[in-house]
Amino acid sequence: MADKSEGRRGILRGNIGVMILTSGLWNLAGSMTGPFFPLYVLELGGNYVDIGLISALRAVVVILPSFLGGYLADTVGRKRMLYSMSFLLSLNQLLYALAPHYTFLFVVVTLDALWEGLRGPSFFALIADSTVPRSRALSYGMWQITPSLFGLFSPYIIGILMDSYGIAVALRWAYLAVFTTSFTASFLRYKLLEETLPAEDKRKIDSRTALRETVSDFRETAKVIPRQIWIIFGLNYISNFAGSLCGSYFVTYAKDKIGVTMAQWGFISTLLTAINISVRLPAAWASDRYGRLKFILPSLFLMPISFFLFVRCENFLQVAMVRTAMMILDSVQGPSREALVVDFSPKEHRGRISAIGSISMAPIGSSASVIGGALYQGVSMEAPFLASSVLQLGGAVYALLAFKEPKKREE
Repeated sequence: MADKSEGRRGILRGNIGVMILTSGLWNLAGSMTGPFFPLYVLELGGNYVDIGLISALRAVVVILPSFLGGYLADTVGRKRMLYSMSFLLSLNQLLYALAPHYTFLFVVVTLDALWEGLRGPSFFALIADSTVPRSRALSYGMWQITPSLFGLFSPYIIGILMDSYGIAVALRWAYLAVFTTSFTASFLRYKLLEETLPAEDKRKIDSRTALRETVSDFRETAKVIPRQIWIIFGLNYISNFAGSLCGSYFVTYAKDKIGVTMAQWGFISTLLTAINISVRLPAAWASDRYGRLKFILPSLFLMPISFFLFVRCENFLQVAMVRTAMMILDSVQGPSREALVVDFSPKEHRGRISAIGSISMAPIGSSASVIGGALYQGVSMEAPFLASSVLQLGGAVYALLAFKEPKKREE
């Protein structure tokens, strides 16, 4: 137990500590908007298909900037890309707050995806570089859960405000709050983060040759990516498609079909955060000690059942119970899945591996979002959830047959 406590203290120092603090600040207000964004689209005049189209647009736009972001992360460095794009993402929250109509959200989401695509590989690489093999899953567990503490009660608070003042008004206030906390977080990243890319690996960028070098570097990375990374990506493709089919419609289904109030949905979101915090860290610590697959495979086989049960719910209590089960399963497998990718990833290629993963998943997520919206509006409200359940079961079988533990974890 002493080793575990000492490991936590060590993780909280340096870049991981800075990222936990700043992501926590971002999450303080961000937890007010994320769970309710589909309702914001509806309030501004959109429909269920528009929710899917907006999600699809984000997934498509992120492709090209992710290529460039991966190249820049492995050439000019992680820190500069991370803090500069964080500032731009922060400013974008003002546009969300001022959106006059749902069509304006297409512009805002495009900018969001552009900045996120450029930032994503550096974000992933800096955190990965700041972990060590013996405590990697624990580091990811700390990273994934601690920022959630900052926004633990935020969904419940905004849910009460939405029930009292209306969904659109309350969410505009929330986006203004996100701007304030995220801008502060971006400034702290600028001041406190340390670069993790070795100086000898940095290269001077020539805009005339950047595109050619980007393509060349990605070809080099694609050649050296271990087979197990591609196998893991395969599961991520299935999971991404399944999740994108219905991910935007949990809150609308709960509100329109079951009759859950916004305060109740906010309470469920707060409950899920508390469960995530309670489960993810012990699961991450155990993953570092006992292996990744012991935590990934059982969760994968149980998750489809929870999606099937969600559409059988008839009241708030049942929704809370099923969503709790989903969060427990996700918290058990999450740190192990992220750590497994890093275990197989050579350090000098991590930014580009992250970009390749994001880019290759974008068409999958975008098409699933559109299909999910069409199923939800044109077939039945249950259809995307049931289709997701079947796909997740297929993904679990695939992982059982193809996944392997790493013989040696990359530094």
